[in-house]
Amino acid sequence: MSDSTTRPSLLIRLKNDGDNAAWSEFDAIYRPMLRRVARARGLNQADVEDVVQHCLLAVVQHIKSFEYDRSRGRFKGWLCTLINNRVRSLYRDRPKPEIGASIFEAAQQRESSPDEEFERAWMEEHLRFALEQIKREITPVAYGAYRRHVLDGDEVEAVCTAYSLTPGQLYKVKWRVTQKLQARLRDLLLSDDEPPAAH
Repeated sequence: MSDSTTRPSLLIRLKNDGDNAAWSEFDAIYRPMLRRVARARGLNQADVEDVVQHCLLAVVQHIKSFEYDRSRGRFKGWLCTLINNRVRSLYRDRPKPEIGASIFEAAQQRESSPDEEFERAWMEEHLRFALEQIKREITPVAYGAYRRHVLDGDEVEAVCTAYSLTPGQLYKVKWRVTQKLQARLRDLLLSDDEPPAAH
């Protein structure tokens, strides 16, 4: 993809108050991700929304000071730290529960660490957003065949029968959509490579 066709960094675009499309795109990716991560930390709905609003407000407040400075780290790390700090603050302000067997059981049932959950949500929400964009750019047959074969794992024969495709056509669809998806994800993830300067 040439420099002239690469979409500008989303974070840089957010610095422009008038770029409503950038803010809509940012919200479509990050609001669901923030909700998922906050829910995974065991927060109630009100606290989940508190985390979401706190993090989005921090981005609004600090995006103007965004500078390209690789030594300062990545936007992803900054956002993860922001979430973790807000969740800790909310738990610190809650009444302390009595220590009992239920606390130990809850701790044992936790399947992944907060950082692992953040990483999973980060990738899945970017993938979801990229797929939604691609879905609007290709035919329903191509998207449906790709989804069933690649994402759902359906067998080639079943997908070909369902969409009246030959195996060769299905492989061509798979290759083309995978290329689009990889380019879109690369574009999205590279645009999030740097943090706002102020923490």
